[in-house]
Amino acid sequence: MRIAMVHLAKSRLDDGHFSTEEVRRREKPALSTSRPIAFTPNHYDEPPNLAAGFSSLDVSCEGPIRANLIADNITKDGFRIAIETWGQSTLYAADGTFIERKATAKECIFGQFDTRDASFSPAKSATAPRAATTRKLAVQTEPVPRKYAKRFDFPQPFKEPVEVVCWLNRLDMSSGRDRDYKIRAFADEGDEEGFTAHLNTWDNGELHGAAMCWIAFPKLKPHVDSGRFTTTDVRKRTDPRPKTSARVKFKQRFAVVPTVLTALSMLDTAGNADLRVRVSVSEVSREGFRWTLETWGDSTLYAAGASWIALGFP
Repeated sequence: MRIAMVHLAKSRLDDGHFSTEEVRRREKPALSTSRPIAFTPNHYDEPPNLAAGFSSLDVSCEGPIRANLIADNITKDGFRIAIETWGQSTLYAADGTFIERKATAKECIFGQFDTRDASFSPAKSATAPRAATTRKLAVQTEPVPRKYAKRFDFPQPFKEPVEVVCWLNRLDMSSGRDRDYKIRAFADEGDEEGFTAHLNTWDNGELHGAAMCWIAFPKLKPHVDSGRFTTTDVRKRTDPRPKTSARVKFKQRFAVVPTVLTALSMLDTAGNADLRVRVSVSEVSREGFRWTLETWGDSTLYAAGASWIALGFP
């Protein structure tokens, strides 16, 4: 039985991560799981901007795959973070990664892209049956979008090429043996003035909605690095494994061991079992880190990908 809402009132210090299991056990699923997060005292003079994405998902296949990561009630001292689901979906557990920046920062811009604000191409859409009737009529179909896109222009153009990091933070997908869980968040057509954000599914995936955050900053920004990794860097999609891992080498050598924040940007898993996927980093040094993408139980992970950002300010 699901609980409507579980909120832990006790605040804890910001470390860039949140897990529903800080608040409740996996065996006690809830529609909303939340707690307050405190910033380092006196670090901000005004409320900062935040970006967040999923780093782990554990959602039942007995209903739709639905999850939403929220950061709200933001002040200069802290904020509330929540992971929610709705309708007939059961979310056992999930983790999130978050990052904040000063509201006045000009060399780093955060944004959010939601399929509800996007355009799509019906020519590249699947079809789904309309509501059934009691009369024996021919089945009618209507397009189900498979590719969503939107152009974003920066408030002010950058003076050099930019990096754009994309993290998934809302999912609404069909489940079932004939519906694998497939979604990809990415950015392209980027230049100093802006970029195009994308949220896509493919093959037998059915995407009813999704959202992603984006983080844009100059490629040559000192003490910052970023990138993306995927299981296909190591193995083929047709060779699914419970765990896939490899090392990333930074494009620069940091003066100090950086903080590496990562969240999911692509999923391709079998729909005949629960959605179970996790990304993690370990063995972080000034030269690089090790990433791991994994599943567990009876779930099959064909492929997955994540985007990362490393912060190594002295």
